[in-house]
Amino acid sequence: MTGPAEQPALPTSTEETPEVPGWAEKSARDIFAALPVHDARLDAIRDAYLDCLAGAGRTQDLDMEHDRCRQQAISAVENAGLLPAATLEDLDQRLAALEADITANL
Repeated sequence: MTGPAEQPALPTSTEETPEVPGWAEKSARDIFAALPVHDARLDAIRDAYLDCLAGAGRTQDLDMEHDRCRQQAISAVENAGLLPAATLEDLDQRLAALEADITANL
């Protein structure tokens, strides 16, 4: 029999998938870990933020996509009422600096 297999191809460990550089993922985890509140919802928001960053840069301006990821994360934290305004502003600034580092190191 020749031709493609009847089962769909599965990705292998050698195939590239979108991901955030390891150092950036660690930095994001450290930023969220340093927050004065430890809540599972923050972990979910952090993970969604990292997933968003991993998919950034595929269709539009990278900085604009990073901004969108950060704004979604900040809005989620704010809507959940997890942090006071000053801490939320600090989180926004720290994530923006991380995104600038990611862009600078591409």
